[in-house]
Amino acid sequence: MPLRSAMLVIALAAAGSAAAQTPAKPAAQAEKEPVTIDAERIDGIGQLEVSARGAAEINQGDLTIFGDYLKYNQEFGRIDADGGVRLQLGTDRFSGPRLRYSTLDDTGTLDETRFSTQGDLPAHGSAQSVEFLGRQKYRLKDAIYTTCRPDKEDWTIEAEELDLNYETEVGTAHKARLRFYDTTILYGPYASFPLESRRKTGLLTPYYSHSSTRGLETGIPFYLNIAPEFDDTVTPVLMTKRGALLKNDFRYLQKGYAGELRLEYMPEDSLLKRDRSGVSWQHSQTFNPHLTAAVDYNKVSDDRYFIDLSSQVRQVSIGNLQQDAYTVYSNTINGNPYSLLARVQRFQTPQDPLAPIVPPYAREPQLNFSTSANDIAGGLDSALGAEYVRFTHPTLVQGSRVAMNPTLSLPVLAPGWFFTPKVGAHYAGYSIDSVNAPPGIASSPAMSVPWMSLDTGLVFERPTSWFGNELSQTLERRLFYVYAPFRNQDQIPVFDTALADFNFAQLFSENRFTGGDRFGDANQVTAAITTRFLQQGGQERLRATFGQRFYFSDERVGLTPESTLRTSRTSDFLASIGGRLTRATSFDATTQYDRQDQRFERYSISGRYNPELAKVVSASYRFNADPLNPLRQIDISGQWPFARGWYAVGRYNYSLLDKRLVEGVAALEYNAGCWVLRLAVQRLQAAAQVASSSFFFQLEFTGVGQVGTDEIVTLLKRNVPGYSVTNPTDPTLAPPALRQRLPFEQSY
Repeated sequence: MPLRSAMLVIALAAAGSAAAQTPAKPAAQAEKEPVTIDAERIDGIGQLEVSARGAAEINQGDLTIFGDYLKYNQEFGRIDADGGVRLQLGTDRFSGPRLRYSTLDDTGTLDETRFSTQGDLPAHGSAQSVEFLGRQKYRLKDAIYTTCRPDKEDWTIEAEELDLNYETEVGTAHKARLRFYDTTILYGPYASFPLESRRKTGLLTPYYSHSSTRGLETGIPFYLNIAPEFDDTVTPVLMTKRGALLKNDFRYLQKGYAGELRLEYMPEDSLLKRDRSGVSWQHSQTFNPHLTAAVDYNKVSDDRYFIDLSSQVRQVSIGNLQQDAYTVYSNTINGNPYSLLARVQRFQTPQDPLAPIVPPYAREPQLNFSTSANDIAGGLDSALGAEYVRFTHPTLVQGSRVAMNPTLSLPVLAPGWFFTPKVGAHYAGYSIDSVNAPPGIASSPAMSVPWMSLDTGLVFERPTSWFGNELSQTLERRLFYVYAPFRNQDQIPVFDTALADFNFAQLFSENRFTGGDRFGDANQVTAAITTRFLQQGGQERLRATFGQRFYFSDERVGLTPESTLRTSRTSDFLASIGGRLTRATSFDATTQYDRQDQRFERYSISGRYNPELAKVVSASYRFNADPLNPLRQIDISGQWPFARGWYAVGRYNYSLLDKRLVEGVAALEYNAGCWVLRLAVQRLQAAAQVASSSFFFQLEFTGVGQVGTDEIVTLLKRNVPGYSVTNPTDPTLAPPALRQRLPFEQSY
């Protein structure tokens, strides 16, 4: 009996006698939700087959089918639809003139299809037909696919057959071409790409760069998604000036360990006529909560490896390559912590002939023990550090050192003030080898230096206001006294020790040296004052610190017998001021001023303006009057939009003393919504007399991949503090001007 403007609800699992009259349904069918049919006219038998005409609609769960004419067979779960058919499955939409669909296994076909998918990466397109292979599995014939807006399809993938599997989040295309503005830029008999952010095995898009040291460089990475915890990327590379290079990057992650192994090998350098190689391995392991280990091993075949062959996104001039392996055991005894460390550490030092450096000592081995105890006898804190190290070197004096550093302190803390007396000792005993030893050096020198310090301060706080903002201002006064008697250390070699940099942290240190081979004599007091302006949440808005050290005796212990010793009664004056003037503006200024000679020894000034993502400008100036390390450098960098979708990115680091560019980067980035273009030029002083120029480009197609230099983003992040990609994976992190207010909608 026909029904007009009717709605019919059909239960797939009928009850009572009706169930006995129909064949048994598969279990999967019995679990399906009821089917609802709405149309201007419905004909047929509800429990068998019905036809619907006029604005017809079938609903079952998240499946909705619209059409001028719909026929539904309940027994076989089959739907036939004709005339303006639209199918909506979850957030995916399809349209076409004819549909054949099975609700039992979600399979079927739709002719002359237009489609829209709304996953993490919304996409749309068209096809001669689409075959439904199950939930979120589609096979399209003669398909066109893009993630661009429907009104701005700048790029498309055209394929004879396109499979979209949203369960595995992988798309595969057969006889496919990537077209950009009607120009084919890539073609392949088979290609695959991620539909979401999941990793997958396959060829990655080729990359390209050009530099003065390597010429034109091209590579085609192949990614192996071995397992969720293992992957590998193999990249054959061709450099027009150097030859072929093979790169391999293997990563692994397990519950107890993780690491990365990178290998590079060039069978023959066309210019040097020799093979070249590099290896880098980082590994960390946790055997149990108390025992851990780590490896950091790096090695290259020759001194010029990084200058000639390294990707410019890495440092091309590295002073020392570390080859380090250590294990640490930590635990407690009666509630007191202790730890044991065993290490082997070596270095490879690639040399610049025009600026040679002395390689550091190797530690073969190093054994450390440390422990501490607090609240002894009601308030004493103690600590003990002990060490054995065997130092080796190909050209310098070698030997071993045993060192101990016990300390005892009595901290007294109260609201607004603190008082901490502390005593300790530094002992170091040596066994010197006769190999490479200079004449007259003792074979078993030793030293023992007792010392004491007193650290005290007052902290005041008051409410204040700044441009109408309620703040808290602190005033922190601190005095730090150190006494250590003179012990002659001229016969003791220098293995791992240097004069510490003079800064605020060193002002409050008992020893002016770093390392275990020297302990400076001292009879001095440091005075410092700090003021801070804090917001209600505790965030620091502004801070200023001033400090100076006052000496009561001349200096007698130097790093070497030839070192110049201090005879003045006051140190240089240190001052630092910085903070956040507004939400977007911050600055920092630090200076070291010689009051005796009335000149600045060092200073640096920096500022940053960062009102929002992808809008940042930074500038700094650094000055150092030290004749051994003079410095006068300006450094300006930034990222800023100058038109809709266009961003300028750059860095200018210039040495005023050398009158040359240390490093410069100029880049443009254009975000068109579904694709991003990045262009960059870099000029870098790789060695004393070697400068390299490089050109990079990257064309990234959202949701598919990129063509060009795959690490250009790393280059920009390293050189431009605060740089942000304009197309992040999380759309909420996109620049405000480029955020989509709503996902684009597909119109039929």
